[in-house]
Amino acid sequence: MPPIIKFWLCTLKNDESIQSPEFRRLLADVLTQNASFTNPWPRSPPMHAMYQDTRNPSRLLMITGYPSQELNNEADKLYAQNYLARMLEHVQHVWLRQLELDISKVPLEDYVLVTVGQDPAVWVGESGVGGWDVWPQTQQGQNLPELQKQDNGVWVHVSDWNGLNSVAADTSRLEKLYLKKIDSR
Repeated sequence: MPPIIKFWLCTLKNDESIQSPEFRRLLADVLTQNASFTNPWPRSPPMHAMYQDTRNPSRLLMITGYPSQELNNEADKLYAQNYLARMLEHVQHVWLRQLELDISKVPLEDYVLVTVGQDPAVWVGESGVGGWDVWPQTQQGQNLPELQKQDNGVWVHVSDWNGLNSVAADTSRLEKLYLKKIDSR
């Protein structure tokens, strides 16, 4: 199978803070476990990162990359056993997207712009990289009825940006996340 990247959007629960020492330790543990499957050397480039939406700080996006779906499944199984319940004490799930794309092609910079929509020709410029969400076609995705309601597929595009809010106006059909990196491994 091709390499994959997963995008998990969640929101902090009302009484939670991104600065909470407990949450930061948990996040570091999750990213370290993910990296144990993909980053064999200490100086390997990051393949897993958590970002905070600069326009809505309660929204967090985790980006994780794996060489194959099989390796992702192994990591996901351990994540579910060791961390999922604890993560859900702090955050609420919003959506999950998956691209068949190598994480080394994605700019995991300090500031990234993630755009989600159905017609990439309308809004994808020359910078960055993206792909169609294949999560509904995976074995796990087949078991989730909410994914079957998606029409025409969803494109996810990642590009770097400078962290300034002087950006073009959003269209109503797009979801744009202007993100600042919190942690990566």
